[in-house]
Amino acid sequence: MSDSAPRKLAIFDVDGTLLDNMEVEDACYSAALCEVLELPSLDTDWTHYEHVSDAAIAVEAYRRHYGSAPSAAQLEATSARFVRLLAEAHDTDTGVIRAMNGAARLFEALARHGWAVAIATGAWRRASELKMSAAGLRYEGVPMATSEDGPARASIVFAARVRAELHHAVDRFDRVVSIGDGLWDVFAARDLGLPFVGIGRGVRANGLRAAGVGVILEDYADIGVTVAALDSAITLPRRP
Repeated sequence: MSDSAPRKLAIFDVDGTLLDNMEVEDACYSAALCEVLELPSLDTDWTHYEHVSDAAIAVEAYRRHYGSAPSAAQLEATSARFVRLLAEAHDTDTGVIRAMNGAARLFEALARHGWAVAIATGAWRRASELKMSAAGLRYEGVPMATSEDGPARASIVFAARVRAELHHAVDRFDRVVSIGDGLWDVFAARDLGLPFVGIGRGVRANGLRAAGVGVILEDYADIGVTVAALDSAITLPRRP
């Protein structure tokens, strides 16, 4: 391990966390599932699913209607359709997929404060890459785990941590913090025993507070506030 290697790691979710895109995200994802998997209806309250990731929700939604899992070909076709719908929505209105305020330069700024970064998203990898590119986020070289590393969110976050340790040749980071906007992100951090920083405002922030999250940011506009949040976040008690 190099003496200059970072000793702290921030693991970021993407949708709703690094990106302000949830309206188009949910619309395109739901449309892709219903169209390709021929679902007569779809429960879009993602908290009702066992695992909240692109592949896991697709499998569970299909199983609810048909009693079996979709084929690999069906999932591949669903993913491809989702990506096409996202691209078409962005071509029509570039504002539907945008970076959170301050996110475009966040990774570089955190590096100057001694933080390594990684990405852990429940989205399919090619969908995540399209969205981050569309929003102007520089993610090249950043360790990343996606829906393909799931299905459980905790598995995805753990995979991102392992890849970051390998990337920076660190046996173990002194501090690892998870950052996300959804209750599933909170539960994953709890299951892994990680401090957690919530991202959100309004109803979403209230939901995070109700889940016990004490440190919540609206965005990353102030890097000093962001670093202070990462430094002060605590590990949430595990669910009974």
